[in-house]
Amino acid sequence: MQTDVLRSQTPLRQLLYVEWLLLVMAMFVTLPFASIEPDPAIAWGKLGLILVFGVIGLRLPQQHWQKVLYTLTELGLILLLASLGGELPMMMRLLPQLGLIVVIRSCQLFRTWGRVMVLGSIFAMQWFITFAYLDLPTKPERLSFPPTEWQINVLKTNAIVFFSMVMVFVAMLVNALLAAYRSRQELMVAHEKLRRYAAKIENQATLYERNRIAREIHDSLGHSLTAQTILLENALLFLPQDVDRAQSYMVNAKNSAYETLREVSRSVSALRTSPLQGKHLPIAIPDLVSDMCTPADIVPECTIELPAPLPEEVNLALFRIVQEALTNTVKHSHATMVQIQLLTKRDRLHLQVLDNGQGFDPSQNTTGFGLRGMRERATNLGGSCQLWSAPGEGCRISVILPLSAVLDSPA
Repeated sequence: MQTDVLRSQTPLRQLLYVEWLLLVMAMFVTLPFASIEPDPAIAWGKLGLILVFGVIGLRLPQQHWQKVLYTLTELGLILLLASLGGELPMMMRLLPQLGLIVVIRSCQLFRTWGRVMVLGSIFAMQWFITFAYLDLPTKPERLSFPPTEWQINVLKTNAIVFFSMVMVFVAMLVNALLAAYRSRQELMVAHEKLRRYAAKIENQATLYERNRIAREIHDSLGHSLTAQTILLENALLFLPQDVDRAQSYMVNAKNSAYETLREVSRSVSALRTSPLQGKHLPIAIPDLVSDMCTPADIVPECTIELPAPLPEEVNLALFRIVQEALTNTVKHSHATMVQIQLLTKRDRLHLQVLDNGQGFDPSQNTTGFGLRGMRERATNLGGSCQLWSAPGEGCRISVILPLSAVLDSPA
């Protein structure tokens, strides 16, 4: 996670407060020695370096090379501050506070190995100063005998171990705090992504439902009105010379109109009507073909060979595709023969509707809602819908659905 540039968010702001507290402690350690410093410039220089050490913590770098350079600058400031004026023991008094600040910042800048290297650098500085420059009194006033060299080394080692344990504890505490902060940030990002995804899915579901309702209204109402138009045309055609036959067509048209009204009412109330009414395709499609082709004097050939009963969604989609194809044939093709084949070949389901009508140029008929609806139904089931036609050569509609996707479709 990238470090916040201004460290203005919690818990980064809280860590910044901890750094300021440690800086104040470092200044209080420096002030007693600055008051007795013979050179005032050195005293003010020490306080100025502590202030600079705190100011550079207000903005943390982002690039890796900048982070490395930043950490080396911090360690250099500690060495310069401790050695200023020739008082190397001053480093022993400032290293705990400033070293902990470097550890806190490194936890925000680096990953695991980078933090370990920073901890190791501070530990090496502490070890070097303790054993190279820290001299314990050989004749303390409270001891009756002077300590041996190994006892002095034990004391120095204990001091180094104690300081190292404090650094490790602080590093673990800061890491836990940052991990909680990152988890919260990731949770907020995930929540925002989930909210956007839910809104997107809602919009897509709404659009899909609108398209589905539009297809249903077009297929059901369009089919019924087409049938009525054919019946009324036949009635007008036979009215002068065959009154009884014309009357039969008129009665059928009236019944079809009533059925259309009932179907529209059901569609409005339930937003969905199932034209199959529980029938399977081997029965429903031949009935549909007979109802549409007989009044139009079109000779049908229907071949249906299917596996086990298909899911309702697939049945409805195939039925609507056949219905739309026959509607276009009856209305526009002037065909005398139509073939409907619904077969299973290998791992695919093939539907073909072929007529011998007058045909048309598909490139000049790209705005039809019926063809778009057929393609949408096939695409929703993972298949494809193709149309071939030419003037004077009839029309062929082919739908191919993967059988695995069809059988896995929800009932």
